[in-house]
Amino acid sequence: MGRGSAPRVGRTEALSVPAVQRGRNLICSIATLPLVQYGPDRSVVTNLLLQQIDPDVANVVTLAQTIEDLLFDGLSWWRITGFGWDGYPTNARHLDVGSVSLQPPAGRSPAPLPGGHDPREAVVYVDGQPVPASEMIRFDSPNPALLKVAGRAIRRAILLDQAAAMYADEPRPLDFFTPAEGADPADDADIKEMLEAWKQARKSRGTAYVPAALKYNAVDQPTPADLQLVELQKRATLDIANALGLDPEDLGLSTTSRTYQNATDRRQDRINDVLSPYMRSITDRLSMGDVTKRGHVVRFDLDDYMRADPRTRWDVYEKAHTMGAITVPEIRAEENMPALTSTPTPTETTSETEKAGSVDVKASNDTALNLSTDEKSGMVFTDVPSSTFSVDEGKREIIGLAVPYGRVAVNMFRKWRFDAGSLKFADLGRVKLLRDHDRSQAIGRAVEMTETPDGVVMKFRVARGPEGDRALALAADGVLDGLSVGVDFDMATDTVPDPSNKGVTLVRRADLREVSLTAMPAFDDSRVTSVAASRDGGTEMKCATCGQIHAEGVACTATTTAVTEQPTTNGGTFDADAMTKAFMAALQGVNQKPAETEQRQVVNPTRLTASVTSEALPYRFDRGGNFLPTEHVFSADLHAMSLSNDQYGTETDAGKRVMSLLQAAFADTRTTDVTDLNPTIQRPDMYVDQRDYRTPLWNMVKKGAPPNGVNPFRFPKFSAASGLVGDHTEGVEPASGSFDATGQTVTPTALSGKASITREVWDMGGNPAVSTLIFNQMLRGYREGLEQAVATFLNTLTAAADINLNTGATAGSAPTSAQLAGNWEAALADLQFIRGYDFDAFALEANLYKAFVAAKDSSGRPLYPIIAPANANGSAASRFRTLDLAGVVGVPSWALTATPGSVNNSWLFDSSTVHAWASAPQRLEFPGTKPTDGSYAPVAWIDIAIWGYKAFANSDIGGVRQVTYDTTT
Repeated sequence: MGRGSAPRVGRTEALSVPAVQRGRNLICSIATLPLVQYGPDRSVVTNLLLQQIDPDVANVVTLAQTIEDLLFDGLSWWRITGFGWDGYPTNARHLDVGSVSLQPPAGRSPAPLPGGHDPREAVVYVDGQPVPASEMIRFDSPNPALLKVAGRAIRRAILLDQAAAMYADEPRPLDFFTPAEGADPADDADIKEMLEAWKQARKSRGTAYVPAALKYNAVDQPTPADLQLVELQKRATLDIANALGLDPEDLGLSTTSRTYQNATDRRQDRINDVLSPYMRSITDRLSMGDVTKRGHVVRFDLDDYMRADPRTRWDVYEKAHTMGAITVPEIRAEENMPALTSTPTPTETTSETEKAGSVDVKASNDTALNLSTDEKSGMVFTDVPSSTFSVDEGKREIIGLAVPYGRVAVNMFRKWRFDAGSLKFADLGRVKLLRDHDRSQAIGRAVEMTETPDGVVMKFRVARGPEGDRALALAADGVLDGLSVGVDFDMATDTVPDPSNKGVTLVRRADLREVSLTAMPAFDDSRVTSVAASRDGGTEMKCATCGQIHAEGVACTATTTAVTEQPTTNGGTFDADAMTKAFMAALQGVNQKPAETEQRQVVNPTRLTASVTSEALPYRFDRGGNFLPTEHVFSADLHAMSLSNDQYGTETDAGKRVMSLLQAAFADTRTTDVTDLNPTIQRPDMYVDQRDYRTPLWNMVKKGAPPNGVNPFRFPKFSAASGLVGDHTEGVEPASGSFDATGQTVTPTALSGKASITREVWDMGGNPAVSTLIFNQMLRGYREGLEQAVATFLNTLTAAADINLNTGATAGSAPTSAQLAGNWEAALADLQFIRGYDFDAFALEANLYKAFVAAKDSSGRPLYPIIAPANANGSAASRFRTLDLAGVVGVPSWALTATPGSVNNSWLFDSSTVHAWASAPQRLEFPGTKPTDGSYAPVAWIDIAIWGYKAFANSDIGGVRQVTYDTTT
């Protein structure tokens, strides 16, 4: 090893040095800080990956291992183990640096083609197995690896520690006795007695006496102090502190007298000088497009780490609250204090003098969402109480709950929940009462809005005239018995994932545009809750504020804050239908391309830095065509090409110079009539393979590999329950109920295949090799076999109920478009009244799929259009890849039987009730058999085989519906 090189030490060896261990612990303390994702508006956005990186390991451990890798080796690896519905990672696992390699293991070619081309995506090898780069997250340290650059200092500290241990374990002898010249040697008992007496005399500090028969000898050897062992150990600790970037005093080494510095300043300096490179290495990587969406960034939350003393914090809070920069709930959240007792949120009454402070609602060019009842299904909140509906025809007023808080709704194929205080408006008088969200049928306006713990209670005054009278009459008769809001908001800035309900979007801010009187309210509990008097004068109804019944003329004493009627002001108009269409276009990919910000990028962890240079012709010639002396010599470059085996002149600078000369020299050469010199060549590397089928059925039900390998496995499930809850009679002990569970056993079965080729074909190889082509075809058959197996398994099920789409059709004919759509929508409506199934998966056989595509209304307009699907109960994706059938996405399946003139089955099911497992296919090679008679021929033939296991199960038949359709009834 050269004198100037730094010897590399192992991580375990380095951590045996106390200074290194202490430094590592200080730097890895970053792992105790929480990682937080911020959205484009600088608000905290929930990120499932940051909440729990590895489901089996605490975040502090995963982050500490990552920082340790960055410190010692300069890089760290995570492997993504779970993706969300949007394609972004939700779980990852830390990998040992030594288990990851960018180079293939020995004996495996880095590219499958001899030309060096690899048609696959970039791969990383984990424990010798290729893993797609899209499943890897690589962290790089801005600092050099400690084990490499500080190896000499660490090695020195280890050697000094060993020397100190030697002196501690084997202290040097200070002196010893030998027999005096001419004296007889003493026996062992006398020697032991004499040494004991000498030892006792030394302890009592008595004067020493050496008998004449003994000679006293003093040892003259260097002591640890003479060797300056302690000073050398301090110097080694100082070198390690400098390599780590830490203050030596952090490692227990005092080097100077320190001036006063409080704890907060000390932590701030440590962040700035030592920890920030490792923190940014992690947060910048997690902020890249393959982990977080565009506009979102990840940062360490330093609030607790940099927290000042309580007095300082509260002084800052007081100033910030006075100037309006922070609210009391935000202050309590910063201090980890529980929320105050829930009370109605005061809503200030806007007046002419306060208009400057009102919320400015403007039309936005960004894609917004209008939640109205454009869909027939509307927005339905689950698990909500029923409320009465009533109308004050005398005062021409309607009062009711417009938006409930804390309820989960379904609309636009997603789940929503409105946060308390989320509704905003510029002018209450501009909020109109419409008839069924039809802007051409405005029948009233809002005059009062009250925030309550249950939601937003609004009062509307109905306009005079025939339309208003008709609306009041229908409402009084219970026909128009609900309210439905029309709001809009920006998905990117106004919503976040609901922290309390997985899969639900929490709306934090929405602009209230209108409220409609409707027979089918967008929110199930959006009902009118109070009436003061009827046209006949005096019907008692519940109060909208406290829920009690008051006598006529008696005012409610409950606390409420209302937004009173204001003079209307001129404001911009808002086209809710246009915003709804824009959102649907973005969601279905109809009118515009999907937003690139929502697509996960892939950061290549195998990236290498490349540079391309362009220069003039490198050689010069005289008039006779001879080379002139220049910086480069043509013959020397040819020799360099030969030594480097750069036959094409693409790998070395010398080769590139030679080839640039040849290209310039023969640029104008004519190549006619040289067919014999340029024969047609074989290009096996351009082999065109058979195309793959899509596998929609398998994608719907796959659950990974069989959990118990090839062995059967069993899982428990609910069977029956009764009498667990009932009305109670005072003094009577309730009867005991019953609960029964059962289990289901799943037994994997095998998939296999074999092909035989001659020894000569095997030995010829090729590019690609015949054996490779055969096995690739086996893999294709394996995947198609799984798809066909799912279709076969579904056809073995006896569904809880069948959906017959031929109902009402004329015998001998297919159902009309209206009958087809009506039967389907009626079946979906019926499914809303069964227990707890989502029915999110719908696979259609070819005849039914084409019937839906061709369905048209009486005017010839497609029922499920691709272009401008306005006022339609569904739509089609581009090229009819999928169909949106009243909110259910239908996928075509080639594996389902589709025989014209016969009843064929399509399948609608809840994907959580149908399961499929399959192992990765294994490639087997062994001495072969003759294809003609199957006789054993180990020399002449070689067999290539494929083997794997599959398993299927239906855990709940109630979540499966068989959809039948016949082209001729």
